[in-house]
Amino acid sequence: MVDTSQSPALGVMTIVPDRSAATLLPIMQQHLRSGTTVHSDEWAAYNRVQQLTPVTQHAVVNHSLHFVDPTTGVHTQNVESYWNRVKTKFKRMKGVQKDMLDSYLDEFMWRERHGRTASTALASLYRDISLRYPQ
Repeated sequence: MVDTSQSPALGVMTIVPDRSAATLLPIMQQHLRSGTTVHSDEWAAYNRVQQLTPVTQHAVVNHSLHFVDPTTGVHTQNVESYWNRVKTKFKRMKGVQKDMLDSYLDEFMWRERHGRTASTALASLYRDISLRYPQ
């Protein structure tokens, strides 16, 4: 999932055992904020997204016809772009160990939010600590 209120969009990724509604919807419920509009493709697991408490609207694009709906403008390009950034990072790393994939995804998401280089990440960490524990 990605939050498009920021640019570039920030995502949430997790390893799942399958792509069923029983697996995906609770994860979505956990991460979506009240008033969320969800854009998805027509994957059957997303049929009940509108029923999730924080979701106010669920719009769908039919990928067998187009990637961006010409009438509504609905698309999933932001999540595709986010996943592409992850894959590019992993390719630069010459791959990742399968048993460490969760950890690599967590690090990617943390760095996207707090700093992509060691110095910016450290500065962000110091800033967050100083805000949480003022003198």
